[in-house]
Amino acid sequence: MSKTHRQGFFFLLGIFLLGACMRMPITSIPSIINEIAKTIGTNASNLGILTTLPLICFGLISIIVPLISQRLGNEITIAIALLILFIGSYLRIINIPTLFIGTIMVGMGITFINVLLPAIVTELAPNKIGMMTSIYTFSLALFSSIGAGFSAPLAKATNWQFAIQVLSFLILTTFILWLPNLRTAKINAKKTTNVEKINPWCNQSAWLIAIYFGLSSLVFYTLVAWLPTIAIESGISETHASLLAGLFQLVSIIPPFIVPTLAVKMTNRSPVIIISAATTILGVVALLFSINSISYFIVINALLGIATSTTFTLTMTLFGLKTKTTTQTAKLSGMVQAIGYLLAAIGPILTGTLKNITGSWYVSEIFIILVIIIFMMAGILAEKNKFIFNSNN
Repeated sequence: MSKTHRQGFFFLLGIFLLGACMRMPITSIPSIINEIAKTIGTNASNLGILTTLPLICFGLISIIVPLISQRLGNEITIAIALLILFIGSYLRIINIPTLFIGTIMVGMGITFINVLLPAIVTELAPNKIGMMTSIYTFSLALFSSIGAGFSAPLAKATNWQFAIQVLSFLILTTFILWLPNLRTAKINAKKTTNVEKINPWCNQSAWLIAIYFGLSSLVFYTLVAWLPTIAIESGISETHASLLAGLFQLVSIIPPFIVPTLAVKMTNRSPVIIISAATTILGVVALLFSINSISYFIVINALLGIATSTTFTLTMTLFGLKTKTTTQTAKLSGMVQAIGYLLAAIGPILTGTLKNITGSWYVSEIFIILVIIIFMMAGILAEKNKFIFNSNN
């Protein structure tokens, strides 16, 4: 195998494994949270912060990631992020303080990967943005589902600490296999000596993308948080509700095969934006009717899983398609994800509060429908301009 082919192999493998590390350390926790609670002597409800802390990290840290990567280079920054992620993941099994410290470190590490992966694709594979985005979004969806579905059985067969150790080993493996990509960092560092002075926070098109991603993230994480509860309150058993949650994650594997390649070929992606938003609305409207039918909820979870995954995958693809340089991609990605994940952290809390005040999910579901309409309009407007930044930005 030639040197070029070896570098290409490790780059593709690295992109795939980075996708696996983007969500699995988070999605594995809810399934074993009862086991963790028993070990440390508290109620599982008191540990909900373990899934919220990473989202807060995504929102607060995303904006500084491009500044750090401009100094160190994308490849080296990713390597450091993987080390932070590995250490944080392993710290979670030691004691109660390190459980929370480790969770924050996990959020920090994933934040860097979230922001820089689209930038690395733009930098090293500008003519293969669709294919590369498909690879890491497929991996993200696949391993999210694996984390949600297999962490609990593994924890019951052994213990929750071992389940997290297995996860930590995956992160360490990703770090080791990413190291060969640091060879290109020296070459790419020369390209970043002249730093572009662009400010996405003062760019109208960037804000439209931010609204699109931010509000769609709010909808996604709200559905992740409350879909099982809504099903249970409609008469579905807890076991079936858990399986439905797994289905929601599992079907999200489908859009990464199609959406990035389709988005690259389209000059205007408004039809994809409209269809995915309309499908999400259809699924939420169906939730307005409390029907005790497992088949009914299978259809709802499948529709919502595919639709929300389509929206997320499209946004990840747009980071590369609507920017011309690595710096532009990183800064746009950082801004959009900072706004997006802060909104995502608010969604479950706000809709849960509305439910407690009104006594039903009806108002929350109407609220979600309105949010979907708003982000759909923002996405359509964002498609009016081919690129986010022009020579004057």
